[in-house]
Amino acid sequence: MPITTNGIHHEERGSGDRTIVLLPGFGCSIACWAEIAPLLDGYRTILMDLPGHAGSVGAHADGDLPTLAETVYDACREIGLTRFIVAGLSLGGAISMRIALDHPDEVEAVLGIMPWNAGGTSAGDPVIEGFNAAYGDIETITAGITSISNDPTKTTDLLHTMPTVTEKMWRGWLGGGAFTSMADKLPGLRVPAFYLVGGKDFVVNQAKQIDDVRSIPGGRLVLHADLGHLACYEEPELVAREMLNFLDTHAIAPA
Repeated sequence: MPITTNGIHHEERGSGDRTIVLLPGFGCSIACWAEIAPLLDGYRTILMDLPGHAGSVGAHADGDLPTLAETVYDACREIGLTRFIVAGLSLGGAISMRIALDHPDEVEAVLGIMPWNAGGTSAGDPVIEGFNAAYGDIETITAGITSISNDPTKTTDLLHTMPTVTEKMWRGWLGGGAFTSMADKLPGLRVPAFYLVGGKDFVVNQAKQIDDVRSIPGGRLVLHADLGHLACYEEPELVAREMLNFLDTHAIAPA
């Protein structure tokens, strides 16, 4: 299992002149991209487990968004990436955005799939508070995963990966990092940006996602009314199609 010196597990799929780094959501593993990566024809893909998750449980992970982003970025540099696209589900989307903001010369484009909004959540968010309180409680975690799934038969991987998130990462993100705002930085984003948003996503505030894209110069957003928060597991073909449409139409590599 390839792991960088800072503890990030990664796997490579496909081939192409352009590289996409694929980041999972909170509690997920790279399995959330397993059916999508083969559909990204013409692109080399690098799947990475997030710090404190799955194969990356040994990586430093305190839930602080800028630190998470820098840990992932350092892993990208170690494996030799100098120009890459970065895409992420949920928390992975927020990490992707932070990397794009901090390292615009290396990032070609940023894609958020049901991304955690850049403005952060508000105190009292019931989903965040519910999951934070559920640490170590397998029964409650299972019920929570079911509640945010459109098709629980396709999200069973989370039943295995979410309970393995380190406590420091769990408490750090759900108890603090999730409230981080980088919304004021979005007008200065220098790379093409895309959000795929779902009408049945009950985890992230859709109005805040829309506000994000409105703040980004040339930002694009696609809304699918029937998609839920875990669309990467549940609708991989649709997710891959929308990613390719954006990349091939709006984020074309320079000649």
